Amino acid sequence: MRLLLPGTLFIIACLPISLLLADEPRPAQLQLICEKDGIVPGQTFYLGLHIKHDKGWHTYWKNPGDVGLPPSIKWDLPKGFNAHPFQWASPELHKMGIIDVQAFHGEITHIIPMEAPADLKTGMKIKLPGHASWLMCSKNCIPGNKDLSITLPVVKQAKISSRWKKQFAATREGLPKTVKGWNISAKTVGEYIEMLIQPGAKQIPVPHPYFFCDANHITTQEKPEYLPTGRDLVIRMHKTEWAPKTISRLTGHLHSEKGWDPQGKIHNMEVDIPLDESK
Repeated sequence: MRLLLPGTLFIIACLPISLLLADEPRPAQLQLICEKDGIVPGQTFYLGLHIKHDKGWHTYWKNPGDVGLPPSIKWDLPKGFNAHPFQWASPELHKMGIIDVQAFHGEITHIIPMEAPADLKTGMKIKLPGHASWLMCSKNCIPGNKDLSITLPVVKQAKISSRWKKQFAATREGLPKTVKGWNISAKTVGEYIEMLIQPGAKQIPVPHPYFFCDANHITTQEKPEYLPTGRDLVIRMHKTEWAPKTISRLTGHLHSEKGWDPQGKIHNMEVDIPLDESK
């Protein structure tokens, strides 16, 4: 995982950076949690990186924007266990000085799918350790590093944890989803990417959706321009200086508070479209 976005070194260097001693309280508290009360041999189970932010503080999404660092975990797992990439909670735009960043506040949980080996014995206790690194920011920024772990029993049948049920459900509800009835396309125009959003006959046009790009191809220092044409909408977005000259596919999600489905329940629509494949 890239820990520092190219081109942001100067910006980060200009932010006030504070360092905490090991025993000092942190404005973002991280812990590993589990969706269920145990591990079933040979099955996938789900851990969560649960983050509780003090008021006024935030941490970052996988693509923070033009400044910031996403949280990461370097695992030291027992033999046979495998950790998959984060299923990230739904980010929001947050003002960091004069720059928008793609971040989180309050309490959030990033889901981490885990694979368990089939040769585990019921009754065993399994410790899953890792070293977490993150950046937490408010008026100043504090880098964080901490050893995290969770110990779980091996069971024949695992039950949902009542304590963490709502946190996992909230993250899954916000995961980007495919929504029928919308046609999304994009093209490169000089230093800009123009995304065309065309609603189907049964869809209601969305006036100002925001595109969260998976990769750091689009600047967050400049707000997108919205160009409606009838029921269609073009979002004109400035590329970052370090975006590759050719971007074969554009991936991420479009966020709308009104929702993309007729019921208004899906707020993040998945985007995975060709951009410069023919170039």
